[in-house]
Amino acid sequence: MFKKIVVIFTACYFLLGAAGSEELKGKISSVTVNAALASKQTPKGMAFIPSGKFTRGSAPQQAQKICLKNNDPCKEKWFQDEEPIHSVKLDSYFIDIHEVTQKDYYRVMVKNPSDFQGLNLPVERVTWFEAMGYCKKIGKRLPTEAEWEWAAKGGTHWAFAWGNDAESNRANFCDRSCEKRWREKQFEDGYSYTAPVGSFPANGYGLYDMAGNVYEWVMDWYQEDYYEKTPYDNPKGPKKGNRKVIRGGSWINYSVGVRPSDRTDAKPSDKNNFVGFRCAI
Repeated sequence: MFKKIVVIFTACYFLLGAAGSEELKGKISSVTVNAALASKQTPKGMAFIPSGKFTRGSAPQQAQKICLKNNDPCKEKWFQDEEPIHSVKLDSYFIDIHEVTQKDYYRVMVKNPSDFQGLNLPVERVTWFEAMGYCKKIGKRLPTEAEWEWAAKGGTHWAFAWGNDAESNRANFCDRSCEKRWREKQFEDGYSYTAPVGSFPANGYGLYDMAGNVYEWVMDWYQEDYYEKTPYDNPKGPKKGNRKVIRGGSWINYSVGVRPSDRTDAKPSDKNNFVGFRCAI
């Protein structure tokens, strides 16, 4: 394995010396980083997400149409922060296969703040700061918003990770079992609140519960119009803000809220029983 990395770096050094082009240097540097990352053994409980370009965001009118299939009311303004649709390029990274469980969280933090108790249930009622603290303690970090969406899509381009329509057996959202007045009675996933992690099928990258169950904290500050000026390469969100992005929807949401492109925000100090997290490297 070490020999492969040496060969990669040697080849890049030779090419850089010969070319002297800043553009070529950037391309080779990216290839080197991604090759070195891919050559590592994937950490236990994580999935490797390859580098690449993807289209993120959605048209508010289209999101509203999806919403109206199963709900009323549905307002276009709810989805305005998902536009404009734009391209983003990301380097490779690793991300947790599952949401952090209460068992995992207690082992590291020696506490369990969750409302819905269960060792294999996702930990919830954690602040953004607590989520960051957990990830740092185990040598990881929170994913960026762009990384999260790329991973949640699972390599697809549909409205949901599995297709263009909501389905009962794909994610935990507010359906017939949910006690909220806005529940979607035409669906039934079998859970009134959180479900044990991995209860629903994995997406194309082998990740579970990127849709529903609990929202997930990401690294970025929230800004409604951020997509209008986001950088192309590895965007990391606004430099400052008052609220953080949460992604993925939860047991408390309409089904439209579990689309990979859906954006929501919360104060970093908030503790909600529908918000958890997963880590990345």
